[in-house]
Amino acid sequence: MKSDENKLTSFRPIEKKGRWRLPKKLVEGIYLLEGTFGSNVYALTGNGLALVDAGFPVDLPRIIAGLRGIRAKTKDLELVVATHYHGDHVGPVAGLRRRYGVRTAIHREDAPFANGERPIERFEVETSRLIFYLALWPLFRYRNFPVDIFLEEGEQLDLAGGLTVLHTPGHSRGSICLYQAKRGILFSGDLLRNERGGLEGPPPQFTPDVEAAALSLKRLKDLDFDVLLPGHGEPILGGAGDRFRLALRRGEIWPLNLASFSSEAG
Repeated sequence: MKSDENKLTSFRPIEKKGRWRLPKKLVEGIYLLEGTFGSNVYALTGNGLALVDAGFPVDLPRIIAGLRGIRAKTKDLELVVATHYHGDHVGPVAGLRRRYGVRTAIHREDAPFANGERPIERFEVETSRLIFYLALWPLFRYRNFPVDIFLEEGEQLDLAGGLTVLHTPGHSRGSICLYQAKRGILFSGDLLRNERGGLEGPPPQFTPDVEAAALSLKRLKDLDFDVLLPGHGEPILGGAGDRFRLALRRGEIWPLNLASFSSEAG
């Protein structure tokens, strides 16, 4: 941690409205930096300053503005923990590293894609989305970056009171969740989303290993979590685990609602 770590233990949001939406305090020491085009971006304080995920490259100004909203500066930022390597979660990482020396932590299985040793996986997308991304390619182009910390299953991160790394592959080989049993907090990445008015599994068109995704989701059934901080969609600050298990029983969570997995989802 940096020498001025003690300054980072009591961030408070400013009460001034700027160009971007103010950060939203979710629980003690965890803020949502709102208004991003890519993934949700969470700022963690209390033991230095870190982010969980970082959105698209175009989201960098929103991150900088969001950090100002909790009275922090970008130079205070020490670490980005990526739930997986996809460009809508790590877009600004290369720039943050180059400009401010920010380190990155990602699971070992995703590191070769992030650092360019392996080509990133390609997926079919609908024509309208493809045209949009091609027209704005400089803003969304994948930017590889060196990985500083190679995460493993069960590793403990000294962030937000302590987070445990859960390896939950399927959406990518090295997808992870971050879990804190003490406060019942789950960062779910893209494994479990809260978009379009309900809980969902990972997006099917961007999930190459369906069987692994199903096994990862089944693992969440037995976790005691109350707060869900998803990679996409609204955070749930109470009763999240119960809502997830109810959605499972109702057959609402892909791919556990497929015939090949449904008998094991309840």
